[in-house]
Amino acid sequence: MKILGIETSTFSGSVSISDDDALLCEYVFNTGPRHNEVLIPTVEKLLSDCGLGKDDLDAVCVSTGPGSFTSLRIGVSTAKALSYSLGADLAGVPSLEILASNALWSGDDVCVMTDAGRGEVFFAFYDSEGKEVAEAEIATPESVCSKTRGKTVFVGSAAVLHAKLIREMQGGDALFLPPNLNTPRASGCALLGRKKILSGQKDDPFTLTPFYLRRSAAERGVESQKRG
Repeated sequence: MKILGIETSTFSGSVSISDDDALLCEYVFNTGPRHNEVLIPTVEKLLSDCGLGKDDLDAVCVSTGPGSFTSLRIGVSTAKALSYSLGADLAGVPSLEILASNALWSGDDVCVMTDAGRGEVFFAFYDSEGKEVAEAEIATPESVCSKTRGKTVFVGSAAVLHAKLIREMQGGDALFLPPNLNTPRASGCALLGRKKILSGQKDDPFTLTPFYLRRSAAERGVESQKRG
């Protein structure tokens, strides 16, 4: 199964090609909110460098968030369009789940934290086997730490940003990953998406939507104007 992975939940995006669970190639692009300018050209280069065409793809797996509003829309809409036009299977994978998979080798519980802006974080808890034990929410870093019990691996951009606070509140129970494992990658998305597809949990290109957790600034502005 040739799988295209797409990860655009953060300003550092990536695309990958896998053959079943074997990674063939992966490119990372750090373009801020301008993923729309580089995503398709990078996918085309990726396929070319692997000696493949779009018609060779059997599946497209994409991160669904939470994360950057604009970046997520670009990634998900691109994945849906490719899936529909190629007749390829589609699987959406939560970005927090992708990050949690980076820590499963530890054998400990996992707390994924990514920056949500405005002093808050997106977070979710996973057990040592990668099963989500508490649904993704938004909270302050202090609130997340107060919910954590026992030895826990903290992973994600907000775990790095708030490492000092986490250590102060959790002490020796707080574990951290190397810097390169705190960003979700397309290759991880492809691995998890493949599992979904093989278990019959394919997504529909007409109904798959990003998982935002929070309304966009534009939506909040409209509501504020209505109240005013």
